[in-house]
Amino acid sequence: MNDLTSIVNAVTRICFLLLSALFLGWAFYPGYRPEFLGLILGMAAGLFNVRFLSLKVRQLAQLAVSQENKRYSFGFITRLCTGFLIVVIAAKFEQVSLGSTIVGLFIPQLLTIPVSILFSLRNNH
Repeated sequence: MNDLTSIVNAVTRICFLLLSALFLGWAFYPGYRPEFLGLILGMAAGLFNVRFLSLKVRQLAQLAVSQENKRYSFGFITRLCTGFLIVVIAAKFEQVSLGSTIVGLFIPQLLTIPVSILFSLRNNH
């Protein structure tokens, strides 16, 4: 479970670096502000979803260790509603690009793949 925490923390740091670059882009390129704002909103919600899912996985591991006979959910509806809420916000305001928001939702999840591969390669050597 320590690897999961390390992977999520690395993805969080990378996302914060990307978010700071996007904020700089939003400040210096006014013509692309809707795209930058969409990416910022999408990445923030995507990062929330990644961290929430890792919390649920840790809770499931604790439940498996305790061997309680209890139903458990990964919070799919919560994560789905978070994404839906951000998409609705982007659709409501014309200052936010809907396409960039949707792309931003997937960036943190896609970042977990190369980060986990790098952690796996580092642990094997």
